[in-house]
Amino acid sequence: MNCLTINFKLAPVSYRKAFAFPEGKRISLLESFRSLGGCVLLNTCNRTELYFLCDRIQAQQKLAQAAGQNPDEFAFFTGQNATQHLFRLAAGLESMLIGEDEILGQLKHSYEQARQMGLTQGLDTVFQAAIACGKRVRSETQISSLACSVATLAANQVFRFGNPEKTVLLIGASGHIGTAVYKNLICRKELTLLVTSRSHGREEQRTLPYENRYQCLDQADVILCCTASPHTILTLEGVRTHLHTPKERLFLDLSVPPDIDPEVDGLPHCRRVGIDDLRTAAEENNRQKQHEIEDAQQLTQLCLLEYQADETARQYASRLEQLEPAQRQSFYTLRKEDPAAFLQAISKQFQEEEI
Repeated sequence: MNCLTINFKLAPVSYRKAFAFPEGKRISLLESFRSLGGCVLLNTCNRTELYFLCDRIQAQQKLAQAAGQNPDEFAFFTGQNATQHLFRLAAGLESMLIGEDEILGQLKHSYEQARQMGLTQGLDTVFQAAIACGKRVRSETQISSLACSVATLAANQVFRFGNPEKTVLLIGASGHIGTAVYKNLICRKELTLLVTSRSHGREEQRTLPYENRYQCLDQADVILCCTASPHTILTLEGVRTHLHTPKERLFLDLSVPPDIDPEVDGLPHCRRVGIDDLRTAAEENNRQKQHEIEDAQQLTQLCLLEYQADETARQYASRLEQLEPAQRQSFYTLRKEDPAAFLQAISKQFQEEEI
């Protein structure tokens, strides 16, 4: 298995946005791999990752064709390195907010989409093992219980900005992140919350048509956007035209591609915070749970070794069956009790073949 990845560690939103594919392009890109052994495509606000079986050049060509831009900044993993990256990703160890739960659900959705399209032959076993690893890490360590989410970080930015009593305009409350942000904000009685999506059945909020979003800018102290739009939904000129009251305003943009024109940050009394700007807060959160991270890393490594031991046992099943019963049983016992030692023993037993 191979993996091409672009993420928040490697490139800013201004580059990543070209690879934030809308549904139609995502399906087309997946279909283009049908004759090349299949693939799984993961798209989130912080990363685009392609897992595939063909060679790197073919995959990069497909990505370039879909994005209209060469994937020069993508990192490449192959073989065991690709598998290790996938397991760490599922465990939440590669996330901006280490241990967050969203990535596991996103990975499951991406795998299931590709599987339903018949594109995961040769990838099923490793993805199922990685997803199982992600579940195990969250149930057997404390990393998930101590993790916050992008939605929580964004809500904290809202709470810290200006006076406790403020008006917040939330654009995109019906999506996954938007719903999570909404749940964080609605519990604060001092906030006046305006949303541009369907009613959540709460009396505390006021809903408005999406088309009226500009008309509400002037009364808002915080404008928070988290839509799946492929285009800017708050332009520089649109914002400038509709701001009449001089006061400090915070524009929070959690979308990739960005919902808010980055140049809004240059308007008087306006500060724009994008998804990458939350990284400092995320790093501080990560530093506070170093012990839990170490536990999760150790368990992820164990899951990886168990997967590699199982795959190696399948690879050498016929040769293991040719061994004396006692020796064969010792290998099977070792596989369960110490997968690392099992891999070493197999390598020594069949050293003429590469493990």
